[in-house]
Amino acid sequence: MVARAAPVRIPDRDRPLAGMALMVASVGLLTVMDGTAKYLARDYPLWQVVWARYAFNLLGLLPLLARARLPAWRSRAPGLQLLRAAAMVVATFTMFLSLKLLPMAETYAIAFLSPLLVALLAGLLLRERLDAARWLAVTTGFLGVLVVMRPGSGLFGLAALAPMAMALSFALYQLVTRMLGGRDDTYVTMFWSAAVGSVVTAFLLPWNWRPPDAGALALMAAMGLIGLLGQLAMIRAFTLAPASLASPFIYTQIVWAVLFGFLVFGDLPDFWTVVGAAVVVAAGLHLFHHEARRTRSNTR
Repeated sequence: MVARAAPVRIPDRDRPLAGMALMVASVGLLTVMDGTAKYLARDYPLWQVVWARYAFNLLGLLPLLARARLPAWRSRAPGLQLLRAAAMVVATFTMFLSLKLLPMAETYAIAFLSPLLVALLAGLLLRERLDAARWLAVTTGFLGVLVVMRPGSGLFGLAALAPMAMALSFALYQLVTRMLGGRDDTYVTMFWSAAVGSVVTAFLLPWNWRPPDAGALALMAAMGLIGLLGQLAMIRAFTLAPASLASPFIYTQIVWAVLFGFLVFGDLPDFWTVVGAAVVVAAGLHLFHHEARRTRSNTR
């Protein structure tokens, strides 16, 4: 009898293709969540939709916490967790407001400014070095947003400020996440975000509530659970592939947004939106490439 060879375990980091595929699936799921919010916001108050996103996300997360046997409320940095969760609530509200006011492609084209704002704010708030490559990426990204917004057009107004506010608040959220520096388990951080979001938005429900019918309630539940799946897929993507490989695939979200916007709402981006989005994405990819190269040189 020939002895069977022991199975060789492939390290997670040696599966970059799976990580990149999961990142594409993750942003697809998050786009479906946002599109569902846009659909619900036509008939229901915006804060109610935001509350549903967090409440059903929390309900879906609780069984995972029970299985992991984690005391999810115990954080080594509760102040940072509160700040991170608050920034996320603002980002969610401004994103859903953007989607209510604008087509999905235009919203994402402007919101993609967020990674560039992270680089800028990291230099201003965390005293990280702002070199020429970062300044070039940030400046180019802002020019791309101006192409999308087209000063003098109908889009350049209050409606366009919502995705700009979203990009800024999400950049702050990412900076605080960096400051947490892995002090808490991922599930603990997810619990704080969902719990704080649910509690904060629940206080506003008495003034922002319309009893949902069965179909709307099902969509609200699906929105929260799809958002949770998207988050988990993204976390897994970063365990399977290095951030320098997985992160650029976040920009495939613009493709998902165009598809969902067209199939559900009949929206298609115009020429200048496509051009502006391409400029913002190019600036972001340049920044990712620069940061990845800088990280590799620092670790040698």
